[in-house]
Amino acid sequence: MLQGFAMLSAVRPLAAGPAGVAPAAIPLAEIRAYCALFGVVDVEEFVRLVRAMDDAVLVRAAERRREG
Repeated sequence: MLQGFAMLSAVRPLAAGPAGVAPAAIPLAEIRAYCALFGVVDVEEFVRLVRAMDDAVLVRAAERRREG
């Protein structure tokens, strides 16, 4: 699971905003492609877990930007 998340994090897009460039959420299409490529059996659970980890990463990144 962590290996999959790390691989998916590498394709995370960046988004431009008022505070500059920031990481954006891993696209669902990338998660689905990973599942197909690696034969993930429980895709719904995998997506739920990746989204939860991704949310935590994005929250921490936002906190770091605010801390400056």
